[in-house]
Amino acid sequence: MSQAREIDMDGFLLVAQGHSAFQLLWSGVQLGLFDALSRHPGSTAEQLGETMQLQPYPCRVLLIGLAALGLIVKADERFHNSAVAEKVLVRDKPDSMAPVLGWQADIVYPGLQDFLPSLRAGRNLGLSRFPGSGETLYERLVSHPELEQVFQDAMSALSRQANRLIVDAFDFGSFAHVVDAGGGDGTNAIALARRYPSLRVTVYDSESVCQIASEKIAAAGLADRVFTCVGNFLQDPFPAGVDAILFCHILTIWSMERNLDLLRKCWRSLPATGAVVVFNMMGNDDDTGPIGTALGSPYFLAIATGEGMLHARKDYQQAMLEAGFTRVAEVGGLPLNHGMLVAHKN
Repeated sequence: MSQAREIDMDGFLLVAQGHSAFQLLWSGVQLGLFDALSRHPGSTAEQLGETMQLQPYPCRVLLIGLAALGLIVKADERFHNSAVAEKVLVRDKPDSMAPVLGWQADIVYPGLQDFLPSLRAGRNLGLSRFPGSGETLYERLVSHPELEQVFQDAMSALSRQANRLIVDAFDFGSFAHVVDAGGGDGTNAIALARRYPSLRVTVYDSESVCQIASEKIAAAGLADRVFTCVGNFLQDPFPAGVDAILFCHILTIWSMERNLDLLRKCWRSLPATGAVVVFNMMGNDDDTGPIGTALGSPYFLAIATGEGMLHARKDYQQAMLEAGFTRVAEVGGLPLNHGMLVAHKN
């Protein structure tokens, strides 16, 4: 059983002024501060101001803020990245979260201005900030190519980190053909195909997203084993001849009631030896967090669909068994609040 967190005054101030904290962080990323400190640790404020093309006063405001947040460290009038900043805020590092922060800045922050009315209405009123057709953010992004690219860049960054876990956490080599449902730009599919030379993978997504994926797949030289399928897997059938269906950061989008319907559809589509693999951040079974999943769920309520959240493990397990799968295996030891569940048909 997890233990509920209690907050101190510094924690309260960080929450109460969270928007200011994010703007300091995002400005540091956009201005190249963390990149500069990675290349030249120990830079002075004057040197950093020249690099960022900031006058002394605004530069000081930025540096004080980031030092107070613990993102940079000041010693003897010189600055260094914190260990976390060096790992996740330098753009050319493999674990860089910079693209994810772009999604937060351009999509999550604007939409969450309508979080309170969304809570009261029980639906995603923040979606109104993204004009277009459709009742979900994913449909409306088609009308906003620049925002869609921001979104895909963020999901690709998350996928690059996730696929390092996915490819070895479970033996996908036991399958012949995996469908990556909502597979985005093909990052996961490419990683799986490279790790398992006999595996075929199909990215199943919207037309505009499949076009992006096709270009990446061709550039990777994997068009003979990695394919795309245009469609809506909530409404359209899954591709024929597959023996596994992967949902990576997908089932968070909808309610468990809708996920149950989707899992039942998967069960009907798969052969007797088939399986469904679910991989994403998962909440504690007692609904006390963790903080990463708790802060992620408002996006789904207020913007994305008005019904999703970062569900608890037990909710996925219950839905898988109710859908007809006979056994559910959990892959443990995954970082960043992630979980992997494999539901076997037999």
